[in-house]
Amino acid sequence: MDFRFTNEYPLSRVDEIIAYLLGPRLWIPQTDYPDFEKWAEKAHGELKGGTKRAIIALSQNQIIGAAIYQRHKQFTESLELKNLTVRPDQRGRYVASFLIRNAEVEGVKEFNITNVLCDTKTNNFKMRFFFLRHRYRLVGETDIYHLGAGNDVVYRKDIHLPLA
Repeated sequence: MDFRFTNEYPLSRVDEIIAYLLGPRLWIPQTDYPDFEKWAEKAHGELKGGTKRAIIALSQNQIIGAAIYQRHKQFTESLELKNLTVRPDQRGRYVASFLIRNAEVEGVKEFNITNVLCDTKTNNFKMRFFFLRHRYRLVGETDIYHLGAGNDVVYRKDIHLPLA
């Protein structure tokens, strides 16, 4: 077993991160996000430009997981978790748990945020349970993306890290 997690990677690796996001994903049916390829293309530019950030999980230097996050565009005290992806064959290794926790920590360091917002489809019960298990609380339900793919549930977690 060889795992490494990092948010430090060369810009040349952004292409690989986006290609990874477009591959098989744990918990997220492709039909739930019909414009995912368009989002990934936009995220590519935002990762290169620094608007979005990524933490990647590597095994033998191959990406096996990624968390994409940014400062929320409307609520600047919030971090927005945009995507959390783990390769299906890495299930049960707590890769996603490590990625989400480190996105929270890095969000505090990089953006001085006080909370994290994220969403998933109402029918994605595995992801909903994952967020609840990580102390996120349900704050609403709506069709965020208006793509005819169903309602989304929004979660929030207040972040209280010890001062250094």
